[in-house]
Amino acid sequence: MKYLLVANAYPNKDRIYSNTFLHRRVKSYQQKGLEVEVVVMSTKVIHDEIFDGVTVKYMDEYQLTDYVNTCPEIKTILIHFMNQKMFTAVSQIEREVNYIIWLHGFEAEPWYSRYYNYTVSKKALSDQLAKIDYYEKQRNMFQTLYKMDNVTFIFVSESFKKYYVDPFVRQAPPRYYIIPNLIDEKLFPYREKKEADRFKVCNIRPYTAPNYANDITRDVILKLSKKKYFKKMEFSLYGDGPLFKEMTEPLEKFENVQLYQGFVRQDDISDIHAHNGIYLGPSRHDSQGVSLCEAMSSGLVPISNDIGAIAEFVEHGRSGFLAGRDQVDEMVFYIEKLINNPELFMQMSVYASDMIIKKTGTENVIKKELEVMIHD
Repeated sequence: MKYLLVANAYPNKDRIYSNTFLHRRVKSYQQKGLEVEVVVMSTKVIHDEIFDGVTVKYMDEYQLTDYVNTCPEIKTILIHFMNQKMFTAVSQIEREVNYIIWLHGFEAEPWYSRYYNYTVSKKALSDQLAKIDYYEKQRNMFQTLYKMDNVTFIFVSESFKKYYVDPFVRQAPPRYYIIPNLIDEKLFPYREKKEADRFKVCNIRPYTAPNYANDITRDVILKLSKKKYFKKMEFSLYGDGPLFKEMTEPLEKFENVQLYQGFVRQDDISDIHAHNGIYLGPSRHDSQGVSLCEAMSSGLVPISNDIGAIAEFVEHGRSGFLAGRDQVDEMVFYIEKLINNPELFMQMSVYASDMIIKKTGTENVIKKELEVMIHD
């Protein structure tokens, strides 16, 4: 029996960081003895290739339909980032096939769940309103999929399902599981922290939209600059996007704030974690908060906001601290608490890594996914 994973993108020799979390899944499935092939939805003519031992094919929706219809060993199709082209293929497949569909975020929630992203200009709002038909088609698609007996859904968090997807689709799916995206503890290994590391704060985020809360990161640092201990602190901010200059310009005057504009390679993230003790990761919208989870795996203590699904992954007061939405002063308070309590910082660092690996570590997540894939 062959498993077919269908996605919107997958790593290749030219884009090795494209949906790498999917590649880690596939390699884990292979290690467990499963035969897995990947199809990337594409209208371009691209030859099949082997990437790190994984066969990757590029097909449009009609080629995918024909391929599955003529390949009887494919019994289960695994789909990530479900879209209309994938749905067209599913609708035309004539063979009896089981589908497992992972829901991660944007593909299954209303545009207004991130309304603040479109208040920056009239054009941003008008451009989004012009896509209303897209969201209606997505809703209809999921309503149809919910009625199919051979479809099972996997949500990355309970909060994402309850507060975003269910209201958007206007009903709950009959068959689903809650399984988070995995965090590879080999890629983000725990490194024991020293008490002095509580003065070292990092942030790795895109600077593309308000939901990433880069303004909160900036404002927290500006507030901390009024504190006596500020000169002892070190801040490292990584990321890129059209908002980078605007968000970070007020911080350029500080010698202890290092600004690194550019894409951060995944291999480099672990090294950044190794040189820091606190991960300042404010947010306005998260279905899981993968960057927070990665930092916790490395032993950093996260400071974030109690929004979306973050509280499912950060245990307030034990593995990190969660402030209210947009609460800059509260985040400053929690950082100060760690600075004034080195023993607490050390305890939380150990617990953060231990807890997140138990919840999102590779072995645990893959075990749960295989149970669904093989037995459901």
